[in-house]
Amino acid sequence: MSARRRAAIAAGAIGAAAGVAVAGNRIAASRLRARPDTEHDLELHPERTHHLPAHDGGAIHVIEAGSGPPILLSHGVTLSVRTWAKQFQQLPARGFRVIAFDHRGHGGSSLGSSGHGVEQLAHDVRSVLEGLDLRDAVLVGHSMGGIAIQSFCIHHPDLARERVAGIVLLSSLARSPLGANPRVTRMLTQIVNRLPDGAAALRARDLGLVVARIGFGRDPEPAQVELTRQMMLGTSRETRRDAVLALAGLDFTDRLGRIDRPTLVIGGTADVIAPIAESRRMARRIPGARIEEVPGGGHMLMLERAALVDDLIADFADSVQDSRTQDPVTESETG
Repeated sequence: MSARRRAAIAAGAIGAAAGVAVAGNRIAASRLRARPDTEHDLELHPERTHHLPAHDGGAIHVIEAGSGPPILLSHGVTLSVRTWAKQFQQLPARGFRVIAFDHRGHGGSSLGSSGHGVEQLAHDVRSVLEGLDLRDAVLVGHSMGGIAIQSFCIHHPDLARERVAGIVLLSSLARSPLGANPRVTRMLTQIVNRLPDGAAALRARDLGLVVARIGFGRDPEPAQVELTRQMMLGTSRETRRDAVLALAGLDFTDRLGRIDRPTLVIGGTADVIAPIAESRRMARRIPGARIEEVPGGGHMLMLERAALVDDLIADFADSVQDSRTQDPVTESETG
């Protein structure tokens, strides 16, 4: 069979699978609206806000709360710092300085002259670490945010050793299986370009809820799906298109062995966006990495399994951050 024929079959299979998934999730979304909502507070309550310059003329919106060893949170594509609402509720109370930033073109951050790209994601992580002079930090990356952290560790290894105590790759991946297929890339572009933009996007409740629902495992809270819908459709059409396509050719497989920071990989077994098989691949290839699998968990684990994710992040940070294990020097010891 020719390569062109195989590509055509693959594209057709993906298109058919996408159609089935959307149809199934349309039903799920209808059922979701009928469920009682037990989620009451998904608002962010930051204590401090910053706007840091990016390396190419853009600006990076950063929020933070709490004090102590830093945990830097990096969100997924078409999302924003609102992703981390639950972590901002819990992790500062556990003695951490919790920091989150919007990636370029997302949320309150503006796009620089270099546009979107895997190396640009690494530059923006660097801009936040240096702009806030963070040291002994734990970097937590969800989905594209995990790609950003991998890219940072690969492209800026000396700075990672200097400033990063460990990394958490949450519902993330190190390669895009669609990247080698130009037909699939064109199909994805066409689908994204058909989505509404601006106020029209936010009013597209049916469409948005269907797509947002795909990111969750079984029995998600309606408010969590709605938050995801708002973030996704609140992102401009250009960013939804260009930031997604910038990841199409991703493949860090042969470079994962260069990551020498302590690493925790967390993945949900019901994640259809970043399948658990990809989490397992990363954990096998990053030296010394540990994996935690969440049975039945979807892609948005920081929302749907917040208590578990918070415990995993906090325990990992406790184990790798030097400043939390060193005894303070008392006045008597200094004379």
